[in-house]
Amino acid sequence: MFQSLFSNLDIPQSQTAGLSVDPGQAFRGDQGASELLGKINRAQWNDWKARFAPYIDTLSDIAQDEGAPSTAAANASGAMGLAFDANQQALEQDREAFGIQQTGAQAEAEQRRTSLQRQASQVSAGNQARISALDRQQAILAGGMGLSNIPDQALNQ
Repeated sequence: MFQSLFSNLDIPQSQTAGLSVDPGQAFRGDQGASELLGKINRAQWNDWKARFAPYIDTLSDIAQDEGAPSTAAANASGAMGLAFDANQQALEQDREAFGIQQTGAQAEAEQRRTSLQRQASQVSAGNQARISALDRQQAILAGGMGLSNIPDQALNQ
């Protein structure tokens, strides 16, 4: 079953949302504007570290997980096997409902065909999932899967 890696992150609310700025502070003393700008920059940086850095860390973990491609391949292959099993069970139930029985040779030929199709589909699904996982890792490392690709509902908590 698919579970988002971003769903477990405990991200605090924005720290800058309640921040108020006194524009008059910019005119206090010789360094008023510099101090005000420094406070704003520090607040923005702390907010970024609290809200967005965990996503960057998670993306980094995904990109560096050497077992991710093989795990994805195993999951896809297993899911394809389960789909074939469910299909085979439904086919047998349909035969029973219609009162159809196969001869031994027919059952053997179908078993051989189904087994070959199942193996080919499992291998294909595993290979595609492995390629997709590797592509995802490469996209993260290349910068193509940054914060802009995380769904809005995850970031706007």
